[in-house]
Amino acid sequence: MVKHALPTTISVHVFDDLRRRIIEGEFSSGQALREEDLRETYGSSRGPIRESLRSLLQTGLVEHQPRRGFRVRRYTATDIRQIYRLRATLEAQVISELATRPLEALLEALKQHCTVMSACFERKDLDAYFVENARFHQAIIDFAENRVLLEVLDYVNEVSQPIRYRLLGDALPSRRSLDYHEQIVHLLRAGEIARAQQLTQSHILENLERAVEVFAADA
Repeated sequence: MVKHALPTTISVHVFDDLRRRIIEGEFSSGQALREEDLRETYGSSRGPIRESLRSLLQTGLVEHQPRRGFRVRRYTATDIRQIYRLRATLEAQVISELATRPLEALLEALKQHCTVMSACFERKDLDAYFVENARFHQAIIDFAENRVLLEVLDYVNEVSQPIRYRLLGDALPSRRSLDYHEQIVHLLRAGEIARAQQLTQSHILENLERAVEVFAADA
């Protein structure tokens, strides 16, 4: 997973490491995150641990209940369906923002991301593949230059990270995800914005019921 190269505080380091462990499934859905255990694990005082947990709470990856403390977010089948349908709508809206704009710079960046993803696929490096997949989509989101859309998608994408990591790991033996990215590049290069939107929505929604089957069962 992506980490801060030079953590400036203990809380940033703890946040990054906990985020990675949650997304990669080391901490399971609904698992308690006890401050005492985390202080021992990271050799930290209470302040940085609480700060990192509050930051994770803002991302949506962690939940908090009075008198019961923090725990990893638990996903119901309804949660997953809502997340995936919202992602499909928002990602398609991002594609529509590209209409009438010169896309040469974006297409070059996306092509490079696909090249890196292909190399990751060949060596079956799930973590690097997952990171590059996220960078591909983030490049499109950033290029759209729609601040409100970016902020909303940032939260939705973050909340969905553990689900997507699990599904991508299950699917990595195939090129399906990589083929999808290459098709998006082809459609954008051809100026076929509407077809790129449709492909984006269908690709996300194709994973919906599989996500419910695999992830909600763990909740």
